[in-house]
Amino acid sequence: LGFLLQWPTLLTLVMFPVLLVMYGRLALTEEAEMRAQFGEAFERYAQRTPRFIPRMGKAEPTADSVSKR
Repeated sequence: LGFLLQWPTLLTLVMFPVLLVMYGRLALTEEAEMRAQFGEAFERYAQRTPRFIPRMGKAEPTADSVSKR
């Protein structure tokens, strides 16, 4: 989206949906690798963390962050 806003050309307009699909697939592949490597710890992280768009507002403390204090 940044490239499309910075350089609004036909090429960036055409590449925008292609890059969205490619980054979506990359995210799924990387998540599968993280699940294989970290197991349940990654599952807990993935349950409380959005994939692409962060939640707005105050973050809720987690057991991991409380135990590190």
